[in-house]
Amino acid sequence: EGEAGVNGGPAGSLYVVLHVKPHAFFQRRDNDILLNMNINIVQATLGAQIMVPTLDTDGETKLNIPAGTQTGTVFHLKSRGVPKLRGTGRGDEIVIINVAVPTKLDSKQKDLLRQLGETLGTDVSPQNDKNFGERLRDALGL
Repeated sequence: EGEAGVNGGPAGSLYVVLHVKPHAFFQRRDNDILLNMNINIVQATLGAQIMVPTLDTDGETKLNIPAGTQTGTVFHLKSRGVPKLRGTGRGDEIVIINVAVPTKLDSKQKDLLRQLGETLGTDVSPQNDKNFGERLRDALGL
């Protein structure tokens, strides 16, 4: 599809180079779309229904966050990714949850958190999460 060859020779090749700008919050991994989604500590603790942006024409879908959701929890939205180039179907949208810890609180919010903290105690311990490596590889796209 390139220009005609020299002295009537065969046409050359046409090369097309595309530069894709990174999206503000979506990342692509093969046919899957990755999305880091921040939720607040109340949504993570009590559970919530949140709206998640998608590539679909409606632009968003509901995602149920179960009570007790932790940072790094991964949700798969089936067939919400990129259409498969040589085949049928689509990849998934993979939503990675981040529990956002507030950095600016007013005095009332601080008092409420202190009261909650008193009821929760102060014990801390290392995690024994057998699926941590798998979840981390998923989240990092490895």
